[in-house]
Amino acid sequence: MRREERYRIFFYLPQTNLWLTCPRDKRTIPHMKTIAHRMLAMVLLTTLACATGLAMSNTAPVRAGTAVCARVAWFPRFSPAQLTNVPGLYFVPGLKGYQQTEEHTCGPAALMSLAAYYGVKGMALDRATELRVAKEAGSRGMDVRKHGGKPGTTPAEMQRWLLTNGFDVTLQYESKEDGAALRTLQKNLEQGLPTLVEWIDLQGHWVVVVGYDTRGTDDPGDDVLIFADSFDRYDDCPDGYTYVNANRFYWLWFDAFYFDTLTWRTLLTATPHRAQR
Repeated sequence: MRREERYRIFFYLPQTNLWLTCPRDKRTIPHMKTIAHRMLAMVLLTTLACATGLAMSNTAPVRAGTAVCARVAWFPRFSPAQLTNVPGLYFVPGLKGYQQTEEHTCGPAALMSLAAYYGVKGMALDRATELRVAKEAGSRGMDVRKHGGKPGTTPAEMQRWLLTNGFDVTLQYESKEDGAALRTLQKNLEQGLPTLVEWIDLQGHWVVVVGYDTRGTDDPGDDVLIFADSFDRYDDCPDGYTYVNANRFYWLWFDAFYFDTLTWRTLLTATPHRAQR
């Protein structure tokens, strides 16, 4: 449909509910019609991509089987293959987060992901193993709150499970605010050692740090941490990995839930000792 004003001419695309406008000049009208047709074709292709799960360039990734297409690609995807052979980026390939099926099992999920990475026998990444590890570690469900209990898994319980299953374990805390814990993480990742940490995300959440990127600078404020995360539900790509700015993480790296006082920067470094492979 077309309508005219004194100085401009408008084309309406009913399929898109859009108006195109151009100066009222006969020389521009054919060009505007061409542009209108191209825009219509793009809209139709985008609609098709959203409906079939295809992704178009310059648009957000679309999950297969859905009819909802994101307007903006808020969370750019990365491939683990991109994280190798990059100066200043240290990454442990082959360890991603098993996705927990219970609210309280982030700790057991992190334990089983780490144990499976090291080849511990009986560590199938499935719900049966998740519940078994939760029972072995002494994890408590959310219903214990009704009786004043505390759900989840404490650092001591995580440490005990690892020791029982043949790991050498170092449990550390850092409260001096001198960046020592971040340096420990970087050193561990440089040596290829994934590290368990617990922070205030989701009111208390265990993840395995599997990557550290200095981004090629000497400023730790722009560093990036990569997690094997059992609750990977917020970045439009549920692949078991999440990431966060290291400085932001550093100041959210605490948990008062299991302690009488605020406890900062819990990390568990575990390497297999007697683990059955």
